[in-house]
Amino acid sequence: MKLLFLAHRLPCPPDRGAKLRVDTLLRYLARRHEVWCAGFLDAVPYGARGATVRRSLRELSRICRAVEAVPLDRVKAAGRALVTLARGRTATEGYFSSRLLRSRVMEWSRQHRFDAVLAFSSSMAPLALSVPAARHVLDMDDLDSRKWAESAETGRWPSRWIYATEARRLAGRERQWLKAFDATILISEREAALISDDELRCRTHILEGVTLPESEFQPHMAGEREWVLPEQQVVGFLGAMDYGPNIDGACWFYQKIWPLIQQRRPEAQWWIVGRSPSRTIRRLDDGRVVRVTGTVPAVEPYLQRMRVNVAPLRLARGVQIKVLNAMAMGVPCVVTPCVAEGIGGRNGNEYLVAASESEFARAVLSLLNDRSWAEAIGRAGAGLVARRFQPGPGLRLVERLLGYEDIKVTPAATVESAEDPDIYDPTAREDSAAHRESVAMGGCL
Repeated sequence: MKLLFLAHRLPCPPDRGAKLRVDTLLRYLARRHEVWCAGFLDAVPYGARGATVRRSLRELSRICRAVEAVPLDRVKAAGRALVTLARGRTATEGYFSSRLLRSRVMEWSRQHRFDAVLAFSSSMAPLALSVPAARHVLDMDDLDSRKWAESAETGRWPSRWIYATEARRLAGRERQWLKAFDATILISEREAALISDDELRCRTHILEGVTLPESEFQPHMAGEREWVLPEQQVVGFLGAMDYGPNIDGACWFYQKIWPLIQQRRPEAQWWIVGRSPSRTIRRLDDGRVVRVTGTVPAVEPYLQRMRVNVAPLRLARGVQIKVLNAMAMGVPCVVTPCVAEGIGGRNGNEYLVAASESEFARAVLSLLNDRSWAEAIGRAGAGLVARRFQPGPGLRLVERLLGYEDIKVTPAATVESAEDPDIYDPTAREDSAAHRESVAMGGCL
């Protein structure tokens, strides 16, 4: 098949959640089909970081037929967003608009007859729909309008008005795109449950599996190798540290939770591991027990030294891939309720859930104090990731949604790993009321 893949952020490098998902999709499709890829590239910095970006871009160019990478200037993009918002449209469409990108994509469209178009993120939906193809598929990941709505609930004026306006307008556009695309992909049942229109929901497919690269799935995840946690009392937090919810979560943990942990475990250390830490995050590093690493080549060496991983996010949607990374390595995790909703495990079994400062501190301390229990939680968490988030079945479903006619696609269902990875069973989770509702429209693709 000849496929056009559009991404709001190209995986160069694949160093954060959405980029990891895009990278996994791209590599799978490029191995089996002819793929033309276009999207935005984070402004290339100088030094070692710039070399990493350029190396990733060369690798992407190697596996695809052609790549168009347009640098995204955040200042100019923000200006475009405000203009489109003032004109009654969404800020999202203005932020991710580019004449250069559209020109190149339309040139490809005239030169090649694409069999299908896959757009990652709703921000790429308008461009995708302008390209002639037999099939158009939109991977929304999660509903961006809900993120804006949640930000409006805690924002201050005038940000609150801007966020609320964007949430309302983008929700309307999302409904239009759900109707226009042949199929839409969401990352979890939680996101699908927000679609109240039955006709629109029947066009959606819940795809939990395409969140981690296939290389992440090592033998220890399936219980074939026991994971032994280190003696050192290291608490970790993974994530891009220039991202607002991560900054808020880190500051909340540092100010309200970490002092409670230190009272009981003064020898404990807290490592904040992630790219591009903001000035606020960098100031947390005290050179003694709180360490801010900044960008690291790989997170695995740091995970191997952690006793506990925390995700103290107070605003989160979809599946937090940084938590899956830790769980896949057998590191027990303490998460907030909004993070747990995207993973779908059981509190006290695959991870611990805590809402308040005192609950969070008690949960972390319980894992620091009892290594055998922490290891049991870690093993159960690794097993959950292996069962639910293995990418193979989800990747094959995406391929079929694009029109690759190997096996019939059943819409509006969740794809999970099973004993036979080729099994696609929409009734496998009939204990979930939300899932029962989502599969009720089977056969309406």
